[in-house]
Amino acid sequence: MPLPGRFFASISVCFLFLSPYFTYGQDSKQSIVLNYFSFNGQPTPSKELLSLMERQARWDDAGSGDLNLTGSRLNPSGLRLSFDKIDEQATQGGRLVKRYRIFAEGAPENKVFAFKTWTIENTVSTDIRDIYVNGQGLLMIHPPTPEQETSFKAGNDELDVMPVTEIAEPVRYLFAGRDRELIIYGTLVPHPVISVDKGCRLEVRVAQPNATAVLIIADRFPAKAKIPLVLESDGSSISEMLNTNADGHAVMAVFPYVPGKPQGTLKATAEGPGCLPSVLLQWGAAPPAAPKTP
Repeated sequence: MPLPGRFFASISVCFLFLSPYFTYGQDSKQSIVLNYFSFNGQPTPSKELLSLMERQARWDDAGSGDLNLTGSRLNPSGLRLSFDKIDEQATQGGRLVKRYRIFAEGAPENKVFAFKTWTIENTVSTDIRDIYVNGQGLLMIHPPTPEQETSFKAGNDELDVMPVTEIAEPVRYLFAGRDRELIIYGTLVPHPVISVDKGCRLEVRVAQPNATAVLIIADRFPAKAKIPLVLESDGSSISEMLNTNADGHAVMAVFPYVPGKPQGTLKATAEGPGCLPSVLLQWGAAPPAAPKTP
């Protein structure tokens, strides 16, 4: 959530500002487009929850070529937001909060933009100010001066974000022209859980509070291949299969709860040719806390 002093309005949403068209192809159970796995004894996830996770995956993958958020009528050049860490600041509770500047490289300078934030609590916060970009794509809270036109930083004149998040928790951002002719998406994970082994990359990303649902994201695996995925959660284990796309990328929704267990640890291991990345994430009533000041 934004820290005090920011200019945001916040609302809760059931259906975010996205239309439900895109496709995936993987094994295991399928919702409309995004495959998922839940351990034995769990109820079938609701269509609403699966639809929400599909929108999360599409938002995150908008630049991968699978999905139709970029490279479409509202983003013909496939632009994405990127984030550059500025510093870390401490909250009153002792939490370390990373502060980021934001770039939308390639965004036109002659537009006025709106900026929105979407959290895993399914709330959308809207910055009430008009936002602009300079020649480097740096997001600014007023039109750039001639001296700021080619700058990669602009001090108090740039738009920055300081998301307060837990381990593996993403925050999603939308940068949209007020003329409704351009929409640019971005996802930031301040405390990611990632494993890289011999080039293969595996990430687990929280999709619901307390990690009751997560996204498993595989990258840099062989293109259009079946990748064995072993999921273990508090004594239960299952083998699944991921189908990568032409970029060696795949996503699966996972519900890690085991019946009778209020909390536990999910372990996901993906096997590629000569690589075996593995990630761990606690789930349940007591999620891991983000770092605090020493």
